[in-house]
Amino acid sequence: MVDRNGRPAPMSSATAYEARSVAVPFGNCTEPSNVKAGGKSCALRFQCAGCGFYRPDPSYLPAIEEHLHALRSDRETAQAMDAAPFVLRNLADQINAFTDVADTMRNRLEELPVDQRAEIEEAGKILRKARLSEGRTLLPLSVVQRRGDAR
Repeated sequence: MVDRNGRPAPMSSATAYEARSVAVPFGNCTEPSNVKAGGKSCALRFQCAGCGFYRPDPSYLPAIEEHLHALRSDRETAQAMDAAPFVLRNLADQINAFTDVADTMRNRLEELPVDQRAEIEEAGKILRKARLSEGRTLLPLSVVQRRGDAR
């Protein structure tokens, strides 16, 4: 485990990490009160890339890139709307923070031996596929024969 700056943030085991963290956008959070509240008590209002308790997940790199694109678009829209300076600063700061997170993850991945990097990239692909299928609950439909149907 590493923090948002790429510094080691060790846990005693993967099980301990799972018990002491909660899923947040693009990774996990280890802030105790937020974990205790099941991820519904973030004092920073989910500006995760700026938090020391944020543990980014490299399987989210493509999603972070999409988020950065959306933030840049939002910043342009805010500028066109003559938004208050604090709004523009916040968007710029989020762009910078997520850019730093993504760059740090990419650099850390590049430092790994080729075989380990390939394993992590393959695991990321599998996780992204699994996430795509999540939340697509099928409706419990059943076929009903109507009178006079020739089926």
